[in-house]
Amino acid sequence: MEKLKDTLIRTKTKIDTTFKSIKFPNSNVLESTNEAMYYMLNLGDGGKRIRPAIVYAISEAFNGDEQKAFEFAKAIEFIHTYTLIIDDIQDDDAIRRNAPTCHIKFDVNTATLAASRLFEEGLYPFHKYCENIELFRKLNNQLHKGQCADLNAESWGKDMLSLQHLQFIHSGKTSALIQIAILGGCISSKLSEQQTSKLLEYGHYLGLAFQAKDDILSKTETAESLGKRAGEDADENKLTYPSLFGSVENAQIEANKLSEKAIACLGEFEKENVTVLEELAKFTVQRKR
Repeated sequence: MEKLKDTLIRTKTKIDTTFKSIKFPNSNVLESTNEAMYYMLNLGDGGKRIRPAIVYAISEAFNGDEQKAFEFAKAIEFIHTYTLIIDDIQDDDAIRRNAPTCHIKFDVNTATLAASRLFEEGLYPFHKYCENIELFRKLNNQLHKGQCADLNAESWGKDMLSLQHLQFIHSGKTSALIQIAILGGCISSKLSEQQTSKLLEYGHYLGLAFQAKDDILSKTETAESLGKRAGEDADENKLTYPSLFGSVENAQIEANKLSEKAIACLGEFEKENVTVLEELAKFTVQRKR
């Protein structure tokens, strides 16, 4: 997985460097949303920066516009960070990347407003460059619907606990965000509607595999290694792959199948153009954190 590793390292270096020096306008002593935004973009070690790496993986493979790719790479991390803040508030989590979550470091109101500002910052290049804005709007809607369903699932009866409903949640809260990153890469590369559609299908299955593995890691790893709540109580009352399939082992089998489905979507492309994406699909279900 050398090509994936190289892309991840280069992307992380570029995004980390950018965010360490980022300045938001009109800082003042009356409010602290700028401070909260900066804090979350640089939280812990900044995270793996997988979603910006997806933008670059596509743009570099298809000779995309470097400046547009950079704008989309930043944008997807703004939107991703927005989702982290909201997720932590709604789950009442105190730790993220082994550091206090935004609403703990500041307060719920500041965190919510900082998240809103980050989301708006992330929208900008899509409104600027995306010709099919309805497609972006659809992914955006799915992102929020998935998160809402995830919260509602905590009070669902047994008759609601199905794979279809679980994948509705994950196709929103995880796949849609990955698909937005893919869309940015496709726009920066001027890919055709057919090529974009196939890569978005890849993103759908990649997101499902990614979240399935996250569910597994929540059960098998420690809070210290993941940088967030983990263990038997981490997903209490939540619909997850281990809870639905009865064991971590069965959940891993399903995650592997989803990874294979993602890879199958890349079949119509030249292999050298999608090597990083194929390696990412494999890494997604093999990772330890």
